[in-house]
Amino acid sequence: MKKFLKRHTKLLISLLLIFQMLFIFAMSSFGSDSSNAQSGQIIQVLRQVFPNLSSHTSGLDASVLTFIVRKTAHFTEYAILGILFYFFYRQILPQKNGLRLFVLAILSSFLYACTDEIHQLFVPGRSGQFTDVLVDTLGASFGCLILAFSNYLKRVLQARRRVQ
Repeated sequence: MKKFLKRHTKLLISLLLIFQMLFIFAMSSFGSDSSNAQSGQIIQVLRQVFPNLSSHTSGLDASVLTFIVRKTAHFTEYAILGILFYFFYRQILPQKNGLRLFVLAILSSFLYACTDEIHQLFVPGRSGQFTDVLVDTLGASFGCLILAFSNYLKRVLQARRRVQ
């Protein structure tokens, strides 16, 4: 299995990246009614899993909770996309400059977010918002920061092992 993964890493990363992009596209294709219904279902699940959430959020307007759920979903989708773009570029580029890979991953995520918002202009009940592009780009940046931090920790741990 390890040998298979090593041989097919580029293909696997590419497929995961394409899948994530298609997932984002599909989520953006839902009209506002479907999207609100999805957000409402997530809020109900969260209230069941975290009973204290109901008492703390009972005074909040449903539209505020829906807004928070939607922006968190955007942020998370694009954090995953940013990570996948990073790994994709790490596989296909000859020079493995970490900073360049992060910049490319964030820039690619930004451009995809722009196309996603343009796509939403053509979906009934949806609108393209530049603020969503910013939330998406922040999500991708956060995903890349998680990677950068994990890479840093890996180097620190490897350096400690060499010293011992």
